[in-house]
Amino acid sequence: MEKIKKLFSSKYAVIRRDDLSVIVEMDYFPETKKSMMYRNGRKAIFLPMRVSDIMGNDKLLDELRVRASC
Repeated sequence: MEKIKKLFSSKYAVIRRDDLSVIVEMDYFPETKKSMMYRNGRKAIFLPMRVSDIMGNDKLLDELRVRASC
């Protein structure tokens, strides 16, 4: 319970869904629609992404095929 109370003292936290562990705590969150997070220990860097950038997920190949046919 103390760990949860400490978590809520900061404004934002990125939590891993698999084991619910806190990956990084932040005082603010980047104001972008899409960003890529790089982490080094407890330090996290968020780089904004353009609208045309593609996130790699299970639909990546389908999205690339659609863009290539245009």
